[in-house]
Amino acid sequence: MTYQNMTIIITGASSGIGKAVSLALIPYKPKLVIVARRSDKLRETAEELDKANIDFLPIIGDVRNAEDRNKIIDLTLQEFGQIDVLINNAGIGKANLIVEQPEEEIDELLETNVKALIMLTRKIIPIMKKGGGGHIINISSFFALLPVYPFAVYSATKAAVKIFSDCIREEVKNYGISVSTVLPGPYDTEFNAVAGIATGRCLKYEVNPLSKRIVKLIKKPKKNVIQPQIFVLLIKLIRIIPPLKGVITNTIAKMIARERASMKITELRRKNKEKEEITTLTH
Repeated sequence: MTYQNMTIIITGASSGIGKAVSLALIPYKPKLVIVARRSDKLRETAEELDKANIDFLPIIGDVRNAEDRNKIIDLTLQEFGQIDVLINNAGIGKANLIVEQPEEEIDELLETNVKALIMLTRKIIPIMKKGGGGHIINISSFFALLPVYPFAVYSATKAAVKIFSDCIREEVKNYGISVSTVLPGPYDTEFNAVAGIATGRCLKYEVNPLSKRIVKLIKKPKKNVIQPQIFVLLIKLIRIIPPLKGVITNTIAKMIARERASMKITELRRKNKEKEEITTLTH
């Protein structure tokens, strides 16, 4: 099937990897369904697609909500009549020590990164089966392979995404459905800011090469894709020298701890400055 004949759903399409993949698909002119919670940000993606004369459907919705998941599927079928590719990209990251992490933050990570992805996939598989096949692409994280303790719950959710993908791949292959897992390293998106990490000194890769790799993956499914490629070599090196894993994860953890501390200091200074300004105004 050519890209032009495909209907592709992309969740979390308002920013980051989801937006980058949506825009990277422009030259191939598929039918796109872009989904996100933030209407203002989703509008920005939609405007880019509109300028390029892409046939697309924007849907404001929260994948954690069962009614919104049904809406995504129903509106897609009403508009395009089929679902060929599902890119489960919507997700969040939060850096926190497990003893300090609020229960509501843990729930948010589990519901967004794991449950919503599973439930949306579960509802779309019968549609793909009826249509003769399809491709499910689940966005996990390199932390699924190399977990770091300030991201304990996040790493666990992304490991769950990989394991879920590995399991259903065997279950659905006879229906003509492929399942791929993308395990990205640190890319220049909103992730660090949302996760509560200062962005200045963190390693970040430009997101466009990753989005182009995912576009190629749509046509040529692979079980697992690790990006950037240097991280593939890193995993191989850790297998050869197992103690290296602890050295790397501890180094990353300490770096994250410094960045979190830096953000807290910056926030504290901002609040103190605001208090001083209010005090000045009231005298």
